[in-house]
Amino acid sequence: MEESKIQALHDSLSKLRRSQGLGVSSQYSWSAAPTKKDESGKVVREDGLPTNALYTNFVREGTYNPDNAANTHGDGRFIKRNFDDCLPGKRAERDSDKGSDDSRAKRKLEKKERKKAEKKAAKLEAKRQAKLEEKRRLKREARLASQKSKEE
Repeated sequence: MEESKIQALHDSLSKLRRSQGLGVSSQYSWSAAPTKKDESGKVVREDGLPTNALYTNFVREGTYNPDNAANTHGDGRFIKRNFDDCLPGKRAERDSDKGSDDSRAKRKLEKKERKKAEKKAAKLEAKRQAKLEEKRRLKREARLASQKSKEE
C-alpha cells in the first residue's frame, strides 16, 4: 500500500511539473524547439535531436528559415544577420561623413607638436643664455688676470 501511494504522488506531481528541463520552457528561451509526445508519453523533439538541456539551443541543419523566424519572439527583438556595413573598407566612407573626430584628432596632434616645439625653443634659448654667461665670465676672469699681471 505504501508503494502505491508513493507512485500515485509521483504521477500527480509529474503531471503538474511545468518544466521539461533547463531552458526548454523558459519564456526567454530562443530555442523554442518543436516537441511532441510519442506513443509511450515521453516528450521528444520533432527534429530528432535529444531532449535535454545540452541540445535546447540547437536545431537540425537546414531547418532554420530566417524569413519565418524574423519576429517570432513578439517583443520587437531584431537579430542582425547582415554585417556588410561593418567591413573595414567602408570605414573610411563613414568617417568622411563624420569629419569632426578626424579634425579633433588633427587639432590635438597640432597642439601637442606646437607645445613640443615651444618647449624645445625655450630649452635652446636657456642653453644659449648659459653659454653667453659662461663666455662673459671667462672674459672677466681673463681681464682681471691681465690687470694683475700688469701690476706685478
